[in-house]
Amino acid sequence: MMRHIFRPSGKFFVSFVSALCVALLGATAAMAGGGSPAMIQGCDPAVWAAMTAKAEAQVAYDRAITAELINKPDSVLTMTCFSEAAGDSAKNGGAIFSGDFTTQLKTVMTVTGTGAYNCTQIGTLENQILTSGIDTKAPYATFNDLITNAPPAGGGTDFDNSWTASQTSASVFSKLKTAMTNLKQPTSYNFTADNSSCQVLVTAGIVTGPCP
Repeated sequence: MMRHIFRPSGKFFVSFVSALCVALLGATAAMAGGGSPAMIQGCDPAVWAAMTAKAEAQVAYDRAITAELINKPDSVLTMTCFSEAAGDSAKNGGAIFSGDFTTQLKTVMTVTGTGAYNCTQIGTLENQILTSGIDTKAPYATFNDLITNAPPAGGGTDFDNSWTASQTSASVFSKLKTAMTNLKQPTSYNFTADNSSCQVLVTAGIVTGPCP
């Protein structure tokens, strides 16, 4: 027999009643407890500040490592040996028109080579990275080094200069020390009688009971 399209089924009716009962019981419990249940507090802002400061200090250290390992060119054009490319264009390209204009171009910019283009800058940089690996002048920094602004011993000139610049320009390592000092000091808790995550949170003072 076809069921009327607007006639609810028995399963739908049971689900609706169940949902209504849950809603009513929840509202009754809230009113009996004197209003809305206690809200769980979020993360301590000091923890977030410490995490952010630690990340900034780590970035500063990584930047010092990069400065020591890779001698970056002054510009992207240097990587393409632009001065050689210009010389090649002035000599060989100029021959298509009125002739070699290398001499005239040198009054505008630096021109190297006599028409031969043999750029090895990118390959040189790649070989430097592959053969250097972890340079002995790029030392490992412990967390204590970061928090006390103490560059690890054995750092090269580029490493030490980059480390110092991070502290001088943004006080990166001092901020980390301050953030760690502002953290709530750890407290010893006895969780032996707790048998649920709620009870653990109550014992730690993160939330207030009672637990279900």
